Amino acid sequence: MAESQGYRVLWYTEWLSSQEAHIHAIKRIIFDGYTKYQRVTLAETGSFGLTLFLDGYAQSSEYDEFVYHEALVHPAMLTHPKPEKVLIIGGGEGATLREVLKHPTVKRAVMVDIDGELLEIVKKYMVKWHQNCFNDPRAEVVVADGKKYLEETSETFDVIILDLTDPTKGTPGVQLYTKEFYEEIYDKLSKDGVMVTQATSTRYNIDAFSVINNTVASVFPVERPYKAHVATFYSEWGFALGSKSRDPLGIPRNELSERLGRLGLKFLDEEIFYHLFHFPRYLKEKMQQYKQISTVAQPFQIEL
Repeated sequence: MAESQGYRVLWYTEWLSSQEAHIHAIKRIIFDGYTKYQRVTLAETGSFGLTLFLDGYAQSSEYDEFVYHEALVHPAMLTHPKPEKVLIIGGGEGATLREVLKHPTVKRAVMVDIDGELLEIVKKYMVKWHQNCFNDPRAEVVVADGKKYLEETSETFDVIILDLTDPTKGTPGVQLYTKEFYEEIYDKLSKDGVMVTQATSTRYNIDAFSVINNTVASVFPVERPYKAHVATFYSEWGFALGSKSRDPLGIPRNELSERLGRLGLKFLDEEIFYHLFHFPRYLKEKMQQYKQISTVAQPFQIEL
């Protein structure tokens, strides 16, 4: 607690790297506790409104969660000509599922998250995120290890979306960014299948972002890195898209315009869609410095 203009204010420090931190003024704590897998803090912050922190890091805020989730979901969904079956691994807030279900072609959407306790917290306190999408008849929510689910399912999907934690050293997430895992995804995709993964910060982890894209490109014939600025993360946030056939930059303009127009999005429009895939020269040059492909034997890991 600290004094600020005569009021007692709680300050929450979020360490972005060993060299930098952001301090949030907390107006109210809605929930703070531990699940089996992580510390969960849900608080009303001064700058970003209601914000979910996992293990001390902002996961999403009501200020701009839609920017991240629209950027994660829709480029892959639009790249597939007619996505009907979708698998989400991760995505505990329910917002990734919410965005998937905006597509009228979707008949089945399976969301697999390992943390059932987090899901219960989300359902109770984060209605602005999930908007009751868990009750949509097309949706199925499975509490399970996403890697194990993928390995054991006999289903194939048109789109697979990986809304995961970063590949931080010493965490199980490291294995979800390897060539072997992406090969498993490739096998569980339909003929024109598309996958996308969050790929960390292009500011703090340009090495991780580059290696993730290298690794996806080692498996998929079409691979596109892209990014979107997410103010809550103080960074352009990276993504990696892999496609079995269609290039997102090859979608006919009239099709892109028509399909985007049906979605009623807040952030993504036709102009921004193309901007997502455009990188300034300095970032391209930095990305080219990293040649590694992450494998089970030699996985890339973010050092904190």
